[in-house]
Amino acid sequence: MIIGLSGTLSAGKDTVAEYLVNQKGFDHVSLSEILRGIARQRNIEPNMVNLTKLGNSLIKTHGDGYLIDKASEKVNFDRDLVVSSIRQPAEIDKIKNYPNSYVVFVDADAKIRFERLRARGRTGDSETLEEFIELECKQSDGKSGGMNLNECKRKSDFVLENNGTKEEFLTRIENLFNKIV
Repeated sequence: MIIGLSGTLSAGKDTVAEYLVNQKGFDHVSLSEILRGIARQRNIEPNMVNLTKLGNSLIKTHGDGYLIDKASEKVNFDRDLVVSSIRQPAEIDKIKNYPNSYVVFVDADAKIRFERLRARGRTGDSETLEEFIELECKQSDGKSGGMNLNECKRKSDFVLENNGTKEEFLTRIENLFNKIV
C-alpha cells in the first residue's frame, strides 16, 4: 500500500508519516527532504522561498511529478510506503498510478499551524503569522508554479483535520488507517 500525504504547512504530515512507520511498519520518503537535498547540492539556502523556486525550476526542466520520480529511485514503491510533502497535483496523479494507493490531505487552522511551525524551529520558516499566511496563499492557488494545495486537497481521497491534541490526532490517524485497510 502507498499512502501519499499532502497538506498545509505544519498541519501534521510528519506525525502521520511517523505513525505509519512506527506503528504499521511503512517505509517513508519525504519529497521535501529530497528537495532540500537538491538545494544543498546546489548550495541554495533551504528556506521556503528558495525551495519553492527550486521546485518550480525542476518542474520546468524535468516535468511534472519530478520529485516522485526521484523518490522512486530512493525507495521501493512495491512495499508499504508513505510519501510525505506532496505539494503539486501532478505528484498526486503519479502516486495514484500505483495500485492500492491513497492520498490523505492533512489540515489544521492557520494559527495553530503557525505555532507548530515556530516550535519546530526549522531554518527558513516564516517569522510572522502574516508572512506564514502570505506564503500559504502562494502555495494554495496554483498561480506561483507547481504548488497548488487547493487542487491537491480536491484530488485527495481523505482529509484529516488536526486542530486538537496530539493524542486526539493519533486516534484520528488510527481510525483513518483502519478505514483505508
